[in-house]
Amino acid sequence: MEDQKSFQYSFNQKNKMLVVSFSGEINTPVLPALEACRQELLAKREVSCVVLYFQDVETISADAIPWLAQVQREIRLKPAEIRLCSLRENLRERLVRMGVIRGLEVADDLKSALLSFSRAS
Repeated sequence: MEDQKSFQYSFNQKNKMLVVSFSGEINTPVLPALEACRQELLAKREVSCVVLYFQDVETISADAIPWLAQVQREIRLKPAEIRLCSLRENLRERLVRMGVIRGLEVADDLKSALLSFSRAS
């Protein structure tokens, strides 16, 4: 499972803001790791802003897209605001077109994503 070794995620929380960073390929072999990430994320209390930071993610395979849709839905139900950032342009366009992500919740980079929360509130 070489793919699984290259995939990583990490959490960085400051006050009520949480950044979940992803790197590597998001594909079938990493679905168990994605599920572990989702469980960890849902266990976080006192979070009102969540950024999903796709810093080094080239692709998201079709079978990982339902996970992405589910985790966004659960973050919104927390309730918390969500931003996705640093998605590759072609991936971003495809996910918006498919209705998986909302265009208004996408930022170009981490700084823009973090700043967008202060404007929204």
